[in-house]
Amino acid sequence: MIMSNRNEGVLYAVAKVFRVENHSYYVRHLREIFWGRAAKLGIRKDASKDLLKEMFNRVAYAPTADEYELALAELRKYKQEFACWVEENEPER
Repeated sequence: MIMSNRNEGVLYAVAKVFRVENHSYYVRHLREIFWGRAAKLGIRKDASKDLLKEMFNRVAYAPTADEYELALAELRKYKQEFACWVEENEPER
């Protein structure tokens, strides 16, 4: 298993040397990128950040596909843009 922060060089090397299915992304880095996106969309209050953090963690750590879909649907209800961001950033990794 290879874990990375989605660095372009690492993505290229992993794909070239290893099979892609052995590569996952480091959730901490994804969360930082996600928070940056949230700040750009105006999420700055601590209460909102805490709620969004909990929602993101439920999506990222969902143990089953059903729980993932439920968590993503809740995130989508909160703010569509965040659910779209998750779906566009290779959630399978």
